[in-house]
Amino acid sequence: TFLISVRPTWASAFFLDRDPKTIELRKGSFGASLKPGDRIAIYATLPTAEVLGIVRVLKRESLSIDRLWRASEQGKLAKVSRQQFDAYYNNQELGIGVWVNNAELLPRPIALSKLRQNWGHHWQPPQQIQQLTHEQIAALNIAR
Repeated sequence: TFLISVRPTWASAFFLDRDPKTIELRKGSFGASLKPGDRIAIYATLPTAEVLGIVRVLKRESLSIDRLWRASEQGKLAKVSRQQFDAYYNNQELGIGVWVNNAELLPRPIALSKLRQNWGHHWQPPQQIQQLTHEQIAALNIAR
């Protein structure tokens, strides 16, 4: 199980009842160790500052920016506009797509203060991605 930080608008889009977000777009070598079946806890960054839920990885691909745009169904699967997509991938040749499914909203979001209470007061949400320890997974109460 991994943890990623996502801006609130895009974080909550994974958990929409109708037409949820099913691809996370990233740069660089993001999630190089992700495999199909891995779980990702979605942390919505400030001002939300909460873990909202869990998604399951279908696949991770590194694609040319044009191919990634097409693979994301012109941004529909990622809930981004062409303008947002182009701004994010400005001067990039490749992009990372992480396809997910089985989005599961937690019964109650887990606030940053609670995460720090369980994981240490100096814990910071990851800039990119963090693999969670068994203890961290247990503290989130998401063991499966």
